[in-house]
Amino acid sequence: MTAQHRSIGQVLDLLKDEFSDISISKIRFLESQGLIDPERNQSGYRKFTESDINRLRWILEQQRDHFLPLKVIKERIDGEAFDDGDGHGEAGDGEAVHRTRKAGGPNPLDAGAVSVSLTLDELASASGLSPSKIVELEKFGLIEPLDDGALSQYGAEAVIVAKVAAGFLAHGLEPRHLRAYKSAAEREAGLLEQRIMPLVMQRTPKSRKQSQDVLVELINLGSELRLSLLRGALANHTGNRK
Repeated sequence: MTAQHRSIGQVLDLLKDEFSDISISKIRFLESQGLIDPERNQSGYRKFTESDINRLRWILEQQRDHFLPLKVIKERIDGEAFDDGDGHGEAGDGEAVHRTRKAGGPNPLDAGAVSVSLTLDELASASGLSPSKIVELEKFGLIEPLDDGALSQYGAEAVIVAKVAAGFLAHGLEPRHLRAYKSAAEREAGLLEQRIMPLVMQRTPKSRKQSQDVLVELINLGSELRLSLLRGALANHTGNRK
């Protein structure tokens, strides 16, 4: 095995700290699905180049960070959303957003997820919830389909909400309990809309930029205030009274 190639075991050692769920069987499965295609030596052992490893890392990032099913990931690879040459993953607008977020810090208006369109079953698979729980989340207004067609499709925000909801449900809460978060978010959004409306009404590129900047600052302030108030409200149970 040359310095330019790694065995499947070496690839596992390289990536296991970054991706806790990676395994040799998972790498082999991704190969069987046509997402990666490492070379083989004369003895039949896989030889992974840096390009292969970059592609594998990108696939794992799409699963972990954007909750994409393999079908969507393969479609994006086939559509040349991944560049084997630089290994930086998304090209075009997606990468531009990523660079902007890294340079200027997290943007609360950007969910950090790529554009997706998933069926009910695909959303259930991506989130770990049952289809019936997804329907309950929709019933209580926590997620919304992209359209009103016979076969509903769900976008990136629905994936994020479903993943977070799965964490709540794992602790015994139900979708109906999460409605309180929806109501609080709607009240907060109404308050912020009042503040930026004078800027929005000006309808100029400059005012639009200003309204976005104000929203970002207010959302970040709201997050800090909300967390501080929550710590105070739970102080009797955490022993953190200061």
